[in-house]
Amino acid sequence: MQPPLRIAILETESPTPDFQSKYGSYGDLFIRLLSSASITLNTNPPFRTDDLQFSKWDVERSLDYYPDIEEVDALLVVGHQDHLGPTSMDSTPWIIKLVDFVRKVLMEQDRVRVIGVNYGQLIVGRALGCAIDRMPGWEVSSTTINLSEVGKKVFGRDHLSLMQLHRDHVVTLPVNPFPQLPNAILEILGDSDHCAVQGLYTPRKVIALQGLPELESGMMTQLIHERLRQGQMAKDVANDAASRTSLRNDGVHIGMAFLRFLLEP
Repeated sequence: MQPPLRIAILETESPTPDFQSKYGSYGDLFIRLLSSASITLNTNPPFRTDDLQFSKWDVERSLDYYPDIEEVDALLVVGHQDHLGPTSMDSTPWIIKLVDFVRKVLMEQDRVRVIGVNYGQLIVGRALGCAIDRMPGWEVSSTTINLSEVGKKVFGRDHLSLMQLHRDHVVTLPVNPFPQLPNAILEILGDSDHCAVQGLYTPRKVIALQGLPELESGMMTQLIHERLRQGQMAKDVANDAASRTSLRNDGVHIGMAFLRFLLEP
């Protein structure tokens, strides 16, 4: 792909009003992350922040609010939800619509590329036929990701430090994720102590991560406290997670990898 890169951000959730007043929507966080990554990206010719064009789409609240695929170069599916239950087949209409839309993009054309983050990885996984289930508890706060051999090539290092906030996860991968491309392989990018599939990757098609590269320490702390107040997270789990929010998060490094994925010819 050649710039400008037209990235449609599909927002599957709105943060609380307090979070949004401080930091913006989850789509806003990615706009800032990828804009920062573009500044440090080493390409020839140089890639500029102005080469990125973003649009945001609230697909949870508006069933028919989707971009025209002919007018974008990439989809970025974001959100922090836990809607996918143990059967991995939640029937909420907007989720079904989103999965079908992502599946169509992945299966019926080869120009628009897809990035999924956190809940977005679950949507991508479901669209490709992955099995999804619920973990016994939360994986939350700064976490070490052990990269696979493919992951090491994608990110240029052996490990990533990445914020987490999820209970649902991809369990197994399909045998033939792209029926129209029999030689295309869906790879696992890495694992952690609690989650065996921390990322999905097919060159020039899709990249996804279970973690949250867009979150900084203060954002993570607030999300933990919100889930504690809502009764979703036990106090001991929240306290342990809050104690690790100041550890490193390789967000900009991951953002650069996302841009390289989009720019790869």
